[in-house]
Amino acid sequence: MKKIVISSLLISSMALLTGCFDSGPKSYLKIAGGGLQFNYRVSEMSMVVIAQQVSPLPAGSIVEAQFDIPGTQTRESVTLPSMEGKLTYRLQSQKLFNIKKGGEYKVSLLLRDKSGAEIDREETAFHSDVDQSTLPDKPLVDDLAFTPNFQNIK
Repeated sequence: MKKIVISSLLISSMALLTGCFDSGPKSYLKIAGGGLQFNYRVSEMSMVVIAQQVSPLPAGSIVEAQFDIPGTQTRESVTLPSMEGKLTYRLQSQKLFNIKKGGEYKVSLLLRDKSGAEIDREETAFHSDVDQSTLPDKPLVDDLAFTPNFQNIK
């Protein structure tokens, strides 16, 4: 009886230990920041996500962000090639329209290997606390010298 108990304990402890070494899917990137970006100076809004490397990225991999496009059922995909030694990646959507106060907009961060297969994914959602109607109709400046466009100041 004593041998059976000891054998059972040994088998169960070995099973636990082998589970500790099971790495499962590897995490390469995490979402380190981002959100809705309202640029009042040029009267544009977009979404930005910051990807931070947590494990070395495979050679030839692609960092991708998929952004919800407000008011549609589609998503925009933005990609950057991975670079050795680069620890963060900033991915930004195109200009967005139809942002609503209280709206939730999903973002997916993906890592694809050189063949295009997805090898890592993280998701989040950004919440808007302002409405598109708060943006001016035209940019607040007319040129790179930031000459004020006074007709547009409310």
